[in-house]
Amino acid sequence: MRIDLHCDGVEAAPGLQDYVARRMRFAVGKFRDHIQWARIKVADVNGPKGGTDKRCVVQLKLRNLPDVVFAITQIDVRAAVDEAADRVSRVLAQRLRRSRRVEHVRYPVVDATVAPA
Repeated sequence: MRIDLHCDGVEAAPGLQDYVARRMRFAVGKFRDHIQWARIKVADVNGPKGGTDKRCVVQLKLRNLPDVVFAITQIDVRAAVDEAADRVSRVLAQRLRRSRRVEHVRYPVVDATVAPA
């Protein structure tokens, strides 16, 4: 699984790339085979104003399933990445559980004692 990190208005502090990759790899864990690539974009929404303004947008390209895209906004980059990683594992588990459900077809009960007309 390839992980691309893009920083927009947020300094790519040393270790941020490693931190994001480590958190996302841990979050996907057993679902790794279902993911082609992950794109994580970290941005400063409000610029220098401050406040709750660090956004982490996650896009996952899945094999044989629709893409997963969502955004998390937090006060700090690592908090946004942590929350996004938690959400990734929940969403993947849910999507894969839904895709594995098999539709059971019910056939009408036929009474063998009645001769066909």
